[in-house]
Amino acid sequence: MPRRVLTWPNFFSVLRVLLLPGVAIGLARNDHTGIIICASIFALAGISDFLDGFLARRLNQVSPLGIALDPIADKIFAGVVVILLIIHRDFPLWLAFVIVGRDLLIVGAGALLLRGRKISLPSNLVGKYTFGILAFLLGSYVIRFPFGITLTTTATLIMIAWSLISYAQVFIAVKAEKDIPKESPRWQLWFLRIGTGICFVVFSIRLYLDLMK
Repeated sequence: MPRRVLTWPNFFSVLRVLLLPGVAIGLARNDHTGIIICASIFALAGISDFLDGFLARRLNQVSPLGIALDPIADKIFAGVVVILLIIHRDFPLWLAFVIVGRDLLIVGAGALLLRGRKISLPSNLVGKYTFGILAFLLGSYVIRFPFGITLTTTATLIMIAWSLISYAQVFIAVKAEKDIPKESPRWQLWFLRIGTGICFVVFSIRLYLDLMK
């Protein structure tokens, strides 16, 4: 098998999919131990999501396969967890439709648009942050954290709308055969960092206060 396939970044992308049986086992237990199992797996998934991109740049192992594998792994992980939460945590069907529908729309539109084109799309920054916020939403349902559910549901819907606009701009550029920006605008990066940072701090403080009661 080619060396460009057997790389650490690709391994960490695939790892997120391999962790899914553990999430299923943890949710099926429906007890404190199950919550710890799921929380640990979510932490590993988050670390792997960071490492695949970091190592790809650090080790100079950025490849078309890796660029495609990373978001696909994110979407598979999120989609399967959503289905498991519908079964075990009464996850809202309308929200599941929005989350899964967004992913199917992006994958379908991308497949149709890029068919026959030798184009390697850069990583979508907004899409990565959307997956991060979505992970906190799914985690809130896993640990049954009402405040976290309310906070991250709102944040997730905002990020989903933003990511759809971001992907649409890329697809329009491809359709018009224009250059695709390799990096996101600086203002967008700062807004994402500050917004998600505030969300994480508020989430953590409220969770801590609830645990101390």
